[in-house]
Formats: sequence, structure tokens, C-alpha cells
Amino acid sequence: MRFIRVLPIVIAFSILFGAAFTGLVIAPGFTSTVARTPSVGLVAYSTTEARGRHIYVREGCVYCHSQQVRNVKADANLAESFGVSKAGDYYYDLPHLLGTSRQGPDLSNEGRVWRREIGEPARDYLIGHFINPRDYNPNSIMPAFDYLSKQELSDLTDYIQSLGAWKDNVPQQEET
Repeated sequence: MRFIRVLPIVIAFSILFGAAFTGLVIAPGFTSTVARTPSVGLVAYSTTEARGRHIYVREGCVYCHSQQVRNVKADANLAESFGVSKAGDYYYDLPHLLGTSRQGPDLSNEGRVWRREIGEPARDYLIGHFINPRDYNPNSIMPAFDYLSKQELSDLTDYIQSLGAWKDNVPQQEET
């Protein structure tokens, strides 16, 4: 008798789960908004950048840093400076590292801030910041990554310096 009372609830949750799974996992693959081509100017990661991205994932940086500029009020100054992120910006990223929260700054355009053209001062700053963030910001809650090898720190720096840097070579267009 109890089974008869529970069966409709089980069926309802199964239908709800199936609908959610279809809408969130299956349907996006068939929509035209999914990036089928990279954004204009986007380049694939170099070997060192790919290794740095792996370190970024391994160390959990994505839990505190986002990599997307959204079209919302909170991102207005980022959108004005760098533009809103588009699906094609993440063409070479698997898994996608958009992030869900920002305890730390958004890094989607960090390569435009700490450009490679600046040279060693930019690299030294980033590596020093990874080793001990409180040397650069006493109130930082970012953990120290002083246990990373010099090669890992260099690769991580290459990855950070690649984020959004490709946008500097793309002519700006008016949005319609």
C-alpha cells in the first residue's frame, strides 16, 4: 500500500530530472549559440600555456577567480574596458573555466593587463604574487603557491598572460 503512495512522487521526480537533464545537457549541443568557431583573433594555447592551464585547474584557482565578463551591472566597468565575453572566446577551453564566484578578481583579460611586452617586471610581479600574495596585498585571502616549482610558476604565468591578450590584435567593432 505504501508503494502506491510513493510511486507518483518517484515518477514526478524522474520526469523532472529527465526534463532538467535534457534542457541543461543535451539541448545546448543542438543550439546555434554554442561556439562552433573561435572568436576572431583567438589563438590556441602554446605548450607552456596549456601546462599552466593544467596547473590552474589542479590548484583550484577557478573556485575564486572567474574568467568571464558578463553583461550585468556588477561587470559594467569590465564590460566597458574589455567587452563582454562571447562563446567563441572559450573555443579552445575544455573544460571551460568560467567560474561561479569572485573572491578574487576576474582573470579573463589578465593578459591584457600584465602583457608580455612589459617583459620581466610583469613576469616577476605575477610569479611573486603566486609565491606570496600578501607581499603584494596584505589583505589577500589567496593561498601562497610557494611549493610550486620554478617551471610550474613560469607555466602558470604564461597561461595568465595569455588570457585575453589575443583581443589586443583584433580591430574593435561597433556592437549592433
